[in-house]
Amino acid sequence: MINRVFLDIDQRHRSSGPRRPGLSGLSLQVTDACNLACSYCYFYDKAPVTLTREIVDRSLDLLDREHDASVPEWHINLFGGEPTLQPELIRYICARASERAASAGKKASFSLTTNGTRFDRRFLELTTEFGIATMLSLDGNRAAHDRFRKYLDGRGSYDTIMDNLEWLKAAPHFKVRLTISPPTVRHLADSVEELIGLGITGIATSPVVEETWSEDDLLEFASQWQRIAAMYIRERLRGNRISIKGLDTRESREPLEICKAPAASHSGCGAATSFVFVNAFGDLYPCHRYPGYFDKSPQVRLGSVFTGIDQEKRSRYLAANLASSKKGCGSFVSSTKERGACGECAIQGACGGACMAVNEYLTGDPAQPPSVPGAIEQIKLSVLNQVHTYLTAREPGA
Repeated sequence: MINRVFLDIDQRHRSSGPRRPGLSGLSLQVTDACNLACSYCYFYDKAPVTLTREIVDRSLDLLDREHDASVPEWHINLFGGEPTLQPELIRYICARASERAASAGKKASFSLTTNGTRFDRRFLELTTEFGIATMLSLDGNRAAHDRFRKYLDGRGSYDTIMDNLEWLKAAPHFKVRLTISPPTVRHLADSVEELIGLGITGIATSPVVEETWSEDDLLEFASQWQRIAAMYIRERLRGNRISIKGLDTRESREPLEICKAPAASHSGCGAATSFVFVNAFGDLYPCHRYPGYFDKSPQVRLGSVFTGIDQEKRSRYLAANLASSKKGCGSFVSSTKERGACGECAIQGACGGACMAVNEYLTGDPAQPPSVPGAIEQIKLSVLNQVHTYLTAREPGA
């Protein structure tokens, strides 16, 4: 959700040519603490540290100085750890951001990612008051979820989330993000079926690409995704409102149009471009993954809210994030070009050259994608093409 929101904002105001873009928002690590101990979490070394109100205010000072004057909105993403551990701090952040945005002639919008274990009526009231778009991070059904998403004492967290689900479903713009790993991919279709049965209409998936995906794992994903496509078609033909990211026909755009290579000045996501991540210590990073993957290393740090953005370091990520800089994952094309090999790929417009943080973590280069994200995207696009063709013939206006 984080990068999707900021990318949508970024695409509305991007101009061509090299430049240092202004910010349209921030991602704030409300707290580094978490009440779960998910084994694959990229925040490997958590600390019981929480944003202070001073860091919040300094973060908003930074946004006020660095914001893009042409963008009508500031977006604040509330991240963790687990942000629901700090409801009063979230209230302070939203109230202060709304005040500061209004002073700058802007609107403020908010989003939050939560594990759902502490989401109760009071938190629903808080999200409703400030219109906080809420994303539940889930691994699927009980068998999938409780394998990795455990409390510190080893208990699974699935049943607690189900107890809180009615509050979660009532939150603004509620969606579920299903985290998929090789050991749980076989549960994917059953998990989506279960979510549909629970009345959840917004679903996205997030593969754990840091893990090793074998050819068998990718074949299993393809099989599961075909089953999910059949569910999606079934629900659409019944007239049910449903959104499954990667299967939606995206306002009737042809899949091949979606795949078209973007302009060279297009950025893969909003990281270091339209937003920066502020961790609980007030340090700045391109996005929320960087301090986790690189253990808060100064190598990937972009300054702090106290000293400002290190524009020289930021420029490295601005360049790496450009479509023209991505070097190709090797899943579809082979190229000896040093820059822009992704431009030869048939699905660049949908893939975007993968996540910069994942690229740098797995290959040592933010512009060098690994192969797995592209392979998964190819599977999704192949199935999307089938769904689009089927629904276009049977559903008016599909």
